[in-house]
Amino acid sequence: MILLVFPTKLCEACKLNLISVEENSEEPNQPYKLCNNCHERLLKRSLKPIEWYNLAVVHSPKKYLLHDDFYEDDGQACQPEEEVIVTKKDKAPTLKNVRKELEALIDFSITRWFLEDDVISALKVHNDLSILKSVKSRFYATVNYEIKSRMLEIVADVLGSSASEWIRELWNNYDEELLFKLSLATSSSLPIEEGLNNVLNKLKLVNEKELPIQAFSCLYRFRSSDVLDWIELNSIEFNDNWGRLAAVCFPTWERMKSWLTKGRPLSLIALDTMANCVVRGGDPYVEQFNPKILGTVKSEIENVLDIYYQKDGVPRVKNRREYILNYKKDIFA
Repeated sequence: MILLVFPTKLCEACKLNLISVEENSEEPNQPYKLCNNCHERLLKRSLKPIEWYNLAVVHSPKKYLLHDDFYEDDGQACQPEEEVIVTKKDKAPTLKNVRKELEALIDFSITRWFLEDDVISALKVHNDLSILKSVKSRFYATVNYEIKSRMLEIVADVLGSSASEWIRELWNNYDEELLFKLSLATSSSLPIEEGLNNVLNKLKLVNEKELPIQAFSCLYRFRSSDVLDWIELNSIEFNDNWGRLAAVCFPTWERMKSWLTKGRPLSLIALDTMANCVVRGGDPYVEQFNPKILGTVKSEIENVLDIYYQKDGVPRVKNRREYILNYKKDIFA
């Protein structure tokens, strides 16, 4: 903690009193800048809702002292060390309060843990160019990667191709900390071939251990059969994430049969790919697409699985085989 006086700048929390304290946050170059009273309430997890909200807009709600362990999503303190008296003027804005005013709506979006569907719908009412201008301005004005990431999420879920030129600029000035969210924005903004090429080139730099989860995070929204070709070349060892990714990329029965004949790891990935096509309250990232195995000759399914099981009769294969056969009506188109 550093005691300071900023004669012309207001506390980030209350926006009423002058800043007198800087408190370190997890973002090394972005301390909390507060008056004495708000600083004390921050450390005691006793902020008023509007104070929490104002700080979340600048720092994101994912920072420890603003985290949902300590505050509800309306800024109500749930583990305060001192009593929090909340009057009408101390309440945080709601979506209803901000939806018609773009800058306030983007502020509100930053305070959410996820970019929620109702916020996306509210943003889509506004002009794309106005949103893009604001998103770019906020992106470059902060060092906070949570805020930058939220701006890229808005591109991914709201702006799409309207932001294509900006997304190209970001690839030309690549920041590896943003690979995941930049990939999401790219899947909506750029032509598939161009976008995939950008992402796959950067995935070459990811170490083998981290590659499966990074690949799923960066590629699942492209939903391209080209990703299946890439999996064939890059799945050196089995990992659950390969099957998750393959399931959403329009896998065909012919490819599943081919992978089964190639042996591990592709054979295990094929079994996982088929199993991931069952929508049963499991993986929300996969289930949102309701994936299927396409072009299936249904009379072949049991025989093909039995032949593979005879070659690789471990418990995992046995369990996957039974699961696939039990749910084959859901899995195969």
